Amino acid sequence: MKKVIGWSLALIAVFALVATFLTQKTDAKTSSQKTIVVATGGNPAPFSFTGSDGKLQGQNIDLVKAVFKKLPQYKLKIVQTEFSSIFTGLSSGRYQMGANNIAKNAEREANYLFSDPIFANSYVVIFNPKKDPGKQISSWSDLAGLSTVGSTGVNTSTAIESYNKENPDATISFNYSQEDLTSQLQAVESGKYDFLLMDKPMFEYYQKENDYELTSQDVSGDLAKELLVEPYSYFVFAKDQEELQKDVNEALKEVIEDGTSKKINEKYFGADYSPSYD
Repeated sequence: MKKVIGWSLALIAVFALVATFLTQKTDAKTSSQKTIVVATGGNPAPFSFTGSDGKLQGQNIDLVKAVFKKLPQYKLKIVQTEFSSIFTGLSSGRYQMGANNIAKNAEREANYLFSDPIFANSYVVIFNPKKDPGKQISSWSDLAGLSTVGSTGVNTSTAIESYNKENPDATISFNYSQEDLTSQLQAVESGKYDFLLMDKPMFEYYQKENDYELTSQDVSGDLAKELLVEPYSYFVFAKDQEELQKDVNEALKEVIEDGTSKKINEKYFGADYSPSYD
């Protein structure tokens, strides 16, 4: 009996030592990880949105998680904020990275770092059927005299503003709004506005979800060239995050080449919009 008790105590001691070792190993790994705070605006869907379970999800969110699975040296933390606050937060050091279907422009490039492309974009013009010209849209003049809606800081809004300044006799009636895309599309459907310019994959997602009475025309010609000078979206980093940028780019390439990015895109869009690095 004493031998049995002795062996039992010895086994308990061994298990305790193993448990202590594993705990110390886990704690050491956790303490050696660098926490990276990634900010997202939580819209537009399906790039970033809050699901029915109250958790952030979307193409950008899934892609960030897939990338960081390949980067064990980092601990990922995703937070939601206003879109404009992503950039101020990066500048202040509150965030290290942003993920929100972000386009590149000269002003942003001067102040932030960008990843390699994460998504290949294309554009369509969404019409109230009564205003659909029945042809592809190849220049801003094709939309002159019509009304639209958009958000501040979006490249399409900036482009329309520039066109109106250069063409005061043939302007597009532009209205700023903080409404989400669902509300903007409903406003076009109701006739409040005549059209909405947006990403083609995004419209395909919203149309599948809501079955709007809307029509679409592809953007082509000079207008496509103007809007698609940078036909991609990116992750964005604080200016001092060169090492993180490098690590994310390496992992991003793996995620695209191993088909993970394709699976994520097909989940949300039904098609693959992964960029090619060939």
